[in-house]
Amino acid sequence: MPDELNPLLEAATALGRLRAPWWIAGGWAIDLHLGRVTRAHHDIDVAVLRSDQALLHAALDGFELQKIIPHPEGLTNGGTNQTWQRGERLELPVHQIDVMRARSAMRPQTGDVAFQLMLQETRSDTWLYRRNPAVTRPLAAVGIHALWSLPYLAPEVVLLFKAKHCLDKDRADFDACVGSLSADARAWLRQALALCHPSHDWIARL
Repeated sequence: MPDELNPLLEAATALGRLRAPWWIAGGWAIDLHLGRVTRAHHDIDVAVLRSDQALLHAALDGFELQKIIPHPEGLTNGGTNQTWQRGERLELPVHQIDVMRARSAMRPQTGDVAFQLMLQETRSDTWLYRRNPAVTRPLAAVGIHALWSLPYLAPEVVLLFKAKHCLDKDRADFDACVGSLSADARAWLRQALALCHPSHDWIARL
């Protein structure tokens, strides 16, 4: 197993007690889909359902969980970290949780993030795109769990999230992945982009 996959295995091991669906998201999901590491990754995103959030503290006992309070839209990206208390229900706009490794003599400082949880919106058996709930997907089609592989968010869903900011890494992920998308995945992403980003240059390539 290549050393660069060790952080993924740490996240998977940590989530082993979670009795709810979860999927590797972000750039790592693209690489899992392609079956190879296409670029350097600096963090790990894991998608979980907002409706399953009550299970997270018990499953991740031993980690410190911090909710991210987003800054006002248009001001800056990111947000402010605050401790997520047990029993506290997180609602939008909060959608990200930093999973922090426990402090120790080896790790005395704060800010040692193991991975990030990204809360996903649902209604019954339907996934809803957080930024535009008119974009939906059957919950059963949101993630992929191939035999002998970590579960990962479907690449077309990952690319929809990446389309908003479209950083260099996001364009690299699209370039690496677009040729592997099924006809159904292409059609869904094309329609989603037309709703959310109608002038996006990816539409012509789908």
